[in-house]
Amino acid sequence: MTPTQRVAQFVASVKFDDLPEHVVEKARVTLLHDITVGVAGFRKASVPMELARATGPDAAGGGGRLLVDGTRVTVEAAAFANAALIHARTQDDTYLPGLTHVGCTALPAVLSLADSLDSDGRAFVTAMVAGYEAVAAIGEGWAARATSRGLRATGVFGPIGAATACARLLECDPQQIASALGLAAGFAGGTNQTWVAGTQEWQYQPGIASRNGLTAALLAARGVTSAPDALEGAAGFYRSYTGDPDGAENVGEQLGTEWRIGAVTYKPFPICALNQLPVSTLLDLLAASPTPPDDVEHIALALPPGDAAYPGIDAKGPFTDVGATLMSAQYCLAVGLIRGGIGLDDLTAFDDAAVTDLVQRIDVVPDADLPRGGCRLTVRTRSGAVREREATPTAETFNWGRDETASRARRLAAESPLDGEQMERLIDTILRVDLLPVADLVAATVVPDGTER
Repeated sequence: MTPTQRVAQFVASVKFDDLPEHVVEKARVTLLHDITVGVAGFRKASVPMELARATGPDAAGGGGRLLVDGTRVTVEAAAFANAALIHARTQDDTYLPGLTHVGCTALPAVLSLADSLDSDGRAFVTAMVAGYEAVAAIGEGWAARATSRGLRATGVFGPIGAATACARLLECDPQQIASALGLAAGFAGGTNQTWVAGTQEWQYQPGIASRNGLTAALLAARGVTSAPDALEGAAGFYRSYTGDPDGAENVGEQLGTEWRIGAVTYKPFPICALNQLPVSTLLDLLAASPTPPDDVEHIALALPPGDAAYPGIDAKGPFTDVGATLMSAQYCLAVGLIRGGIGLDDLTAFDDAAVTDLVQRIDVVPDADLPRGGCRLTVRTRSGAVREREATPTAETFNWGRDETASRARRLAAESPLDGEQMERLIDTILRVDLLPVADLVAATVVPDGTER
């Protein structure tokens, strides 16, 4: 089999009863994190919601519903808007080995489709896991190459997760799933210039990726075909997006034996994944040695060269949009130090004199001796004291279980349109998703104040 066919065979063959319990639990917890941060980002997603209502009304009543809002629109419009919603805080899950936000691309597509088909939770979880495994297998080791060419991995690899998950939910055969995968590979795209310019493409790229992946699956289910070597072909996905298909022949060999969904991590703050550990490390350092912002003379943040060079990470402003502030390591560290953490509204402190002043005293330093994802902070005070802390991510870093994830979801209730009781109902529903119809999950996100249409 070609790698494309190998991945498709796995997706077609995976069954809920064959999934290890830890994989099912990881799916529940991941869904809990992504849906609750999405709900908490609702006020930042008015544009995609308005666009979906205006362009995608579903007169036949067979589409998917918009999260929180409850309006039923076409499945494609629901996938687009719900993806933008889940990504609105940039706090959704991350598969760091593939530099991809899988949750905001695969989940909205398969959730919209499952809602329209009145699918049960077991079928939904199976499709979700299949999509995560497929995009992880295809992206791991390749996403960094695409990123080095200016491409955004979420836009490039995200459609594949959406397509394979949706094709699995539709119970497509291996050939149809291979076609869905190939079509999604042909529909992929998106650059990282948004982080350099500090503009807004980043929020909508997952929506396009989710919608395009869903469309790929719907086309394949209707008999549309794609190249059987769509990934590894001479003019295929890997050569086009990464520059070199060498090694592609091994893609997918570990599917079903190594469950990559277990490596999916979450975000404590609404900022770039690469800034999570530096900010957490700084807060830990300050907790041990409190230092007022005015006493800080200089902060050096050492990062592995690839992380330091990621578009938008090493930026001192001026800032005019959250697309720049959430990426800037200097901005995130400055806000974290001054405010003791980072909330969604903290990302708009473009003209805060204390923040902008501190930003100028922070430098990002490439360090080839640091492991991937690691960091080292050196804080020098005006009195000459030097405080240093290094952190290396482990398999447990930001990889929470259900109790921690639920606790953090409850804290997000204050920023969401759901009250405490409604948030508790949503948490309970998500953690029982495999026992319920998917329609119950979507309904639990809807604010019961007349917004459901």
